[in-house]
Amino acid sequence: MRALAIFVLSGLATLFAGLSIAQDAESPIQVQDAWARQAPMMPPMGQMHMPGGTGAVYVTLRNTGPETETLVGASSDAAESAELHETLREGDVMRMRPVAKLEVPAGGVLEMKPGGFHLMLINLKHALRPGERIHVTLTFDHAAPLTVEVPIR
Repeated sequence: MRALAIFVLSGLATLFAGLSIAQDAESPIQVQDAWARQAPMMPPMGQMHMPGGTGAVYVTLRNTGPETETLVGASSDAAESAELHETLREGDVMRMRPVAKLEVPAGGVLEMKPGGFHLMLINLKHALRPGERIHVTLTFDHAAPLTVEVPIR
């Protein structure tokens, strides 16, 4: 019976490993569904000045607090820098551009997803391969920073 309990507990630990978040218990921000796209070590077309290439991280932020929180920055152990970005359609062309901040409304949600808001990892230190994980730290105007373990898909 004890062996079965240990087996079940280790399975649950593995299941919840993808939800690993180092966060202040007082933080009104909850992180859900964090993931990053697979990204090779090559610069985007026409951007040879970025030798390590780029990657994208998507995450849902839920604000349980009474005040709007603002995401003002990010960093990652997988890249030299990270920027907040949005994807826009200009005619028939999709473009990305950096934004200074993203608001997470009081009692609301900010969903970062393909084709919308995301975190752009710039100058990757290594290729992002499915099954691996990276760490991303989110910085807010008022809430404590959150470090998230992000699986690569």
